[in-house]
Amino acid sequence: MRNRVIVAAFATLIAAPVYAQSTEVTGQWTLNAAMVMCTDLPVTTRPVPRLVVAGPHVTDGRHAMTGGLIVINRSPEDGLAIGQRYVAQRMRSDKMMFSPKNEGFGDLRVAGVVTVRAIDENNALASVDFACDSVEIGDMLEPYAERSLPSVAMPSMKPEFTDRAKILFGIDNRVMFGTGDVFSIERGTVHGVTPGARYAIYRDFHNNLPLVYVADVVVMTVEALTSRVVVTQMADSIEPGDIAVPRTRTQ
Repeated sequence: MRNRVIVAAFATLIAAPVYAQSTEVTGQWTLNAAMVMCTDLPVTTRPVPRLVVAGPHVTDGRHAMTGGLIVINRSPEDGLAIGQRYVAQRMRSDKMMFSPKNEGFGDLRVAGVVTVRAIDENNALASVDFACDSVEIGDMLEPYAERSLPSVAMPSMKPEFTDRAKILFGIDNRVMFGTGDVFSIERGTVHGVTPGARYAIYRDFHNNLPLVYVADVVVMTVEALTSRVVVTQMADSIEPGDIAVPRTRTQ
């Protein structure tokens, strides 16, 4: 339900959203780049903040904003300039999620996008362009990079069962998904994944019987170790422990 609300909200807030129109890519849902970006991002190391939100620029003392102006504390050589855009984000996971061998994934919540509007020696003011939930005190700021969603998906081939990726999580750390939902899998650019790639979701009951088909997904955006995917069709809801298998086998 929340994904549908986000789609409607961004349609009114973004002047020129990038849409994936083809039903071959997103199934029956119209998906935009902002909705995908607002899906929590799995990370293997805790980000080191260089710029943070000092607080809302308001008279009522609130700690979170869905619009209006925020204050950013300046630092030497921070490179801030009027017109620059940043993604506001915060960690949702306990630090114990991260292991020395990077075996665990922490949950990086994307809060929204801001644009720098004014600068002096000590502070900068930025406007909240849109918020995934709210931009809050202490949110980390990273440079914003425009992302386009794939307009076509790769051919649907047979599953390659020798390559089994973990299902991670979606928005608000959700771990159960249905048609139109966006979440991440444990495959990224280092594994050769590109936008538009197809994966099939299977369930393994560990009972020496064949895997059971659950759903199909298409890759929307790709990070180094993970990819955000959208569910395009399903036979059952996706649950924790399910696996993602690339559709790359030709025979």
